[in-house]
Amino acid sequence: MTTPLRPSVALPGAHRWRRFLVAVLATVATVVAMVLGVIALASSGLDIFKVEAAVAKLRLYGVLVQVLIVAMIGMRWRALVRWGQRRNMVQSHEVDRAMAFRSKAMAFLCGYLLLIPIGPQTLFQLLGMG
Repeated sequence: MTTPLRPSVALPGAHRWRRFLVAVLATVATVVAMVLGVIALASSGLDIFKVEAAVAKLRLYGVLVQVLIVAMIGMRWRALVRWGQRRNMVQSHEVDRAMAFRSKAMAFLCGYLLLIPIGPQTLFQLLGMG
């Protein structure tokens, strides 16, 4: 006859710390990889201006992806709030307020898009002022 397995005796906060440490390590690894990539690019003898011109062409695709993500958040706001409720990020007494927060969240995300990925320089160029 076999005995049932004992439940884990890990502390409740241990899992939270583990997730935090994994996130920190992933962030540090990403930054280190980016720095090493820039160093390798600079020391390889490539013309940095040609690389910058090629990357600038890809910038618009990145902006398009971000615009699509913001649009998806706006269209699926109710599902996002319900998902947050299932994951205990939104408490049951906060659901109505979170649902009503959609317009403010979309205004913030649109402001983010205009200021960061799209940028004032691009806006001036589109309006014929730059």
